[in-house]
Amino acid sequence: MVLLRTVVIVLALLVVGAAQADDHAASTHTGTGTNDAANDLLLANGAVRLQKPKGDACIRPTEWMRRNHMDFLMHKRAVTVREGARVRSESLLQCQGCHPSREQFCDRCHDYVGVEPNCFECHVYPE
Repeated sequence: MVLLRTVVIVLALLVVGAAQADDHAASTHTGTGTNDAANDLLLANGAVRLQKPKGDACIRPTEWMRRNHMDFLMHKRAVTVREGARVRSESLLQCQGCHPSREQFCDRCHDYVGVEPNCFECHVYPE
């Protein structure tokens, strides 16, 4: 189980890292930061295109969130549900402020790596 989780995490990191590298290369060559395939699900290199965040900075460093967001959210859920401790700056609503489209951010990467998180069985992610 630990090996499978590690493989999924590594795949997710590769997908997101490759997507950002391809977006950076596109912006360097065109000077606009966009290309004709901006709405395509996959980039030319096969990586998943994710929605760019709206905020200036995440509550944690980007690389840390790529590797640890699932553990972070599970820990926050346990602390909130079992201990009643709520930290608004670290809530799922805070994530939604910068990543407003579940379909274009969360679901694209999770679908690509074959993970079905259960966050949204209880939480509503407004469109």
